[in-house]
Amino acid sequence: MRFQLEGYARSARILHPVLAFMLLLAIVFSSPLGGTPAQIRSGALTTIGDLTALSFPICAWAARGLLDNEPDAQRHIGVIALGWSRATACGLIAAAGFTACLALVASVYPLAAAVLYGVRPSVLLPAIGLILLSALAATALGALTSRAILPSPGWSVLVLLGVYVADLLLGLGPLRILTVPMIEWMGAAGRGASAFTSGLPWFALRTLAWTALATALYVRLRRTRA
Repeated sequence: MRFQLEGYARSARILHPVLAFMLLLAIVFSSPLGGTPAQIRSGALTTIGDLTALSFPICAWAARGLLDNEPDAQRHIGVIALGWSRATACGLIAAAGFTACLALVASVYPLAAAVLYGVRPSVLLPAIGLILLSALAATALGALTSRAILPSPGWSVLVLLGVYVADLLLGLGPLRILTVPMIEWMGAAGRGASAFTSGLPWFALRTLAWTALATALYVRLRRTRA
């Protein structure tokens, strides 16, 4: 894991998601949070919900970049040295850790505003949990579109963006049970703390189920291509 993280940090690939996050944050925070304390608390929660959903494809891109940064020959050497299961797990854990850090850093400002203006820990901790769950699901999507599964960079990016857009569109209709509930948690965050916290267990369950299925598919496909 350290080898993969250090190699990614030294490469130019890491600049892609970092710059994309900077652009996203510049757009989201072009108008600073303001108003009464109650309005700021509500705005901070809404921003966290929106930012978590909007950063999903960037986190997936970051996970894909980390996994793709390892040369194919080195990946095969790692499988021989560590065993297939350990080598695969190390890549996934490294990617998940990196994307989680990215997502948390991107959410520092609205989280700080929420703390400063008295958002209760019973609301703030679920919000942080949602950020981490979203990063975990994004890691699974990034792994599914990595070079070990989709060798073509063009198809890889198209599949990544296509799954994200499909998730958002399906989230508006009766098939939303099959999606990462990004549309729903954005709506719940906009309605206030009570709607957000009451809906979080359902959001978390669906996100974890989606992540588990996507990860299982990645493991299965990678094993057939090993």
